[in-house]
Amino acid sequence: MSIEVPELDEAEYEALLEQAKTVIASRSDTWTDFNPHDPGVTILELLAWLTETHSYEFDRITDAHREKYLRLLGASPHPPRPASVRLDLSSSGSTGRLPAGTRLSATDGDRTLQFTTDHATTITDASIAAVVTDAGEPTPRTTANDTAGMSFRAFGDEPTAGDAMALGFDGDPFSSGDLTLFVDFYDDDLPDPAGLDADSLAFDPPTFEPSVDLCWEFCRPKPAGDGVAWEPLAVVDDTTTRFYETGFVTLERPEPWRPAAWDAADADLFDSDSGLVWLRCRLRRGGYEIPPQFDSVETNVVTASHRRRHEAALEPVGDGPAPRTYRFDHAPVLSATVSIDGEPWTEVADFDASGPNDRHYVLDRAAGELTVGDAERGVRPAPDASVTASYVAGGGPAGNVPATAVWTVDDPDRPLGDGTLAGVDISPRGPATGGRAAESVADAADRVRRERRTPHRAVIEDDYAAIAERTPGLRIARTAVRLPESTDTPAVTVVVVPYAPPEVDRPSPSEGFRAAVHQQLDRRRLLTDRIEVVGPTYVGLAVSVSVTPAEPVDGGVRTAVERRLRSYLDPIRGFEGDGWPFGRSVSTADIEAQLRAAPAVGGVESVSVRAIGDAAVDADGTVRVDDRSLFALDTLDVEIAGPTDGGERP
Repeated sequence: MSIEVPELDEAEYEALLEQAKTVIASRSDTWTDFNPHDPGVTILELLAWLTETHSYEFDRITDAHREKYLRLLGASPHPPRPASVRLDLSSSGSTGRLPAGTRLSATDGDRTLQFTTDHATTITDASIAAVVTDAGEPTPRTTANDTAGMSFRAFGDEPTAGDAMALGFDGDPFSSGDLTLFVDFYDDDLPDPAGLDADSLAFDPPTFEPSVDLCWEFCRPKPAGDGVAWEPLAVVDDTTTRFYETGFVTLERPEPWRPAAWDAADADLFDSDSGLVWLRCRLRRGGYEIPPQFDSVETNVVTASHRRRHEAALEPVGDGPAPRTYRFDHAPVLSATVSIDGEPWTEVADFDASGPNDRHYVLDRAAGELTVGDAERGVRPAPDASVTASYVAGGGPAGNVPATAVWTVDDPDRPLGDGTLAGVDISPRGPATGGRAAESVADAADRVRRERRTPHRAVIEDDYAAIAERTPGLRIARTAVRLPESTDTPAVTVVVVPYAPPEVDRPSPSEGFRAAVHQQLDRRRLLTDRIEVVGPTYVGLAVSVSVTPAEPVDGGVRTAVERRLRSYLDPIRGFEGDGWPFGRSVSTADIEAQLRAAPAVGGVESVSVRAIGDAAVDADGTVRVDDRSLFALDTLDVEIAGPTDGGERP
């Protein structure tokens, strides 16, 4: 029988040879003999033959070859990813603990997709009727918590030890056991935290351990009606990383638990309605780089993913007497545990290192197929072998159902507290998102090429900065690296400025923040390097100015001057938009130029700048600092030299 050779390239030998002759004719007018007897043409014929041969060989490289090469580089295409969705739960009389793994269905038109809850949650008939920020004095946040598009800061604008967020419930929050709260962190105007994402393989999962210490408490009356006291609550789980991100907080029901006895005692608590059951979260120690800001805190919320666990016997593919490939009933397959004739087998990427006695199998997740060995590389089961699997199927873009999908519980007769799941109504908070098909080999190769251009080892200053800024889970605005200049300072110093909102004029990393950056760099430093991660040193400025207002002006000259100077000195957004440069001096001429550019200022009479802290001041008023320092405006004295509009001073 003949071998069918595929036509792999349009440029064959004759075409390549003619193309070469054409190029020579355009480059040299002295080469006129293009006949086969010419030695130069003979060389062209040889090169054309080699080019055609290599093109054929290169075109025989398949995706299997490319995938094997990627594995040699420590990478492989990403498997399918399941979509996820947040769901609101409500109950008509049935309350209780909804377990993780509860099966749900989403119907979108004529298709129904299977989802599973990611975690346990409590369905309670108690809702949050009042939210109060207690930072010095109580501030109501209920309207912001209940209104879409509004947000609030849980501990105020400058969280300090003792500040608290209090939640008033209109019923017993622990009536069904442990309480699960959903905390929707507001991050619309924040940069995404660094970390391991779909296009990155170089960095590890987040290791950030916040330095803040939170404690949850419940309110109870003191004996003889002598006010109220706060007792501690145990935290079962906290996926918000202590209010650094969106997640769930599960609180353990305290024992003994008698909420009905508090009605009279808490009537005047936080100037709210009587009869509320109060819980609070108090900041006991530490501080935040970004004050925690929430869209809402709610009960009866759960997340679900487009996945489902199955137990099944696998059927062979084809009609051969000794099958090697078996098919799952559902695909894509996200994970699987396989047994053959009652013996557990092990998944491997390929059979290259498998011996004839190794019970190995290769799993094609996207296709939903399992391949066993051939008796030389991996054991080959008997033709009548029983192949069973416990596997999770799901994922892919099909799971990205719209918010209009209809959600139901697959097992409505399952018990829930004193009722069943049939009494649970489900409504999505939005569409299911995040479902992705398996990554193609070509996309994986492109990703690895990009990844190879990312610094993996900290050698020079730019390496240290790039690796530090990609510390998983952190929002880092700026870094500065200072290499040791002498044996007196042997460590490589990395100065880190965390991202912070504009009103925070001295953003500084917490102890946990610095520890996460240090761990990230320590894994990738040279053996001989020592690392020190620090926050910036801030030098306070006392500025006195005398200005004349522009005409006409609506007042507020002092406010305009202060806003202009704070914006100019901002360590993240100041100077030319990228933050005040580390170690740059500031002079009276700099301040005067900024004031003259302020629309509310008509003229500048005088400027005086004084440093508060460790800084050198020149005779001309220039404040100089070291290369780890930034500026912060501590005090500002504005004198209005001329009349404002209407004769009033701002």
